[in-house]
Amino acid sequence: MRTVFAGSPTYITQLLSITLRWMLAQVKENIAKIVVDRKTRQIVDTTFYKRNLRFKCRRCARFCCRLGGANLSEKDAQRLKEAGYATDNFLKPITRRENNSVLETESRLKERDDGSCIFLRFNTELKIYECSIYDFRPVLCRIYPFEFDGIDSNSFMLKFIPCCKGLNSPDGELVNEKFVSNYLLDTAFEIL
Repeated sequence: MRTVFAGSPTYITQLLSITLRWMLAQVKENIAKIVVDRKTRQIVDTTFYKRNLRFKCRRCARFCCRLGGANLSEKDAQRLKEAGYATDNFLKPITRRENNSVLETESRLKERDDGSCIFLRFNTELKIYECSIYDFRPVLCRIYPFEFDGIDSNSFMLKFIPCCKGLNSPDGELVNEKFVSNYLLDTAFEIL
């Protein structure tokens, strides 16, 4: 285990990463209320609060892959194990405590000293960032910059983090019911 001293570059990077995560958590905006039928796994009603919102990933990795490792669900860790990755190489267990009692243990992807994900690579030929585990990436990575807040067992609020450069791209895909069905709905069922 490495010791990190206050004022060291690693300490400052970790502090900035924690601060940026907190700030991003405060600026999420509602896009739509989605009502689903869990049996048919279909959308039955949508109410959009943001119209004409577009999205296309710019593969810039400006925020999504540089704020430390993503939290992992058990399914995320299992997907990576099945893909041949040893948990010691990618898993960083974190235990949250409150008043000296353990609340929960969660897993997170390990990160580099600069706070970026260990699986982030820069393709110098194409001049884009790439995820070296793209087909097996965690749920949070698959839905970024979107997020779901459960309302009840059959509905959720679709939100977005507005700092992503892929939002409102002129050549982006319209974020509507079709977009939600095609790209986000299966993940919503997995995590809600």
